[in-house]
Amino acid sequence: MNFIHLLSTEAVQHITVHCLNAAVWAAGPTLQPSSAAVSFRAWSGEKIRAGDLLEPLVPRDDCWIKDGRWHQTHFIFQSQDPNLLPIVDVYNLPSSEPGARFHLEVGPVCFL
Repeated sequence: MNFIHLLSTEAVQHITVHCLNAAVWAAGPTLQPSSAAVSFRAWSGEKIRAGDLLEPLVPRDDCWIKDGRWHQTHFIFQSQDPNLLPIVDVYNLPSSEPGARFHLEVGPVCFL
């Protein structure tokens, strides 16, 4: 990984959370991150959370909809610092809500 990081100037990674009755980013239709939003740990050890300079792009967030159907929240991590990627951990995933389920789809990192 160190060699790839040294040869790169930029990196991009997509992570999708598929969810059933489990909000992971926004708590409602405003799509503003809630206080219970998931956060991430970068390869470099930095924590990435809502409101930070490194906040991911969120082009789709339907997980706040709790209607008994599967939805998804899509995160895009794009950084000029390739040492941040890949994402190595996801924190604060919903686990205590009854009937809530989720699974992660972690995409590859594209180093440029």
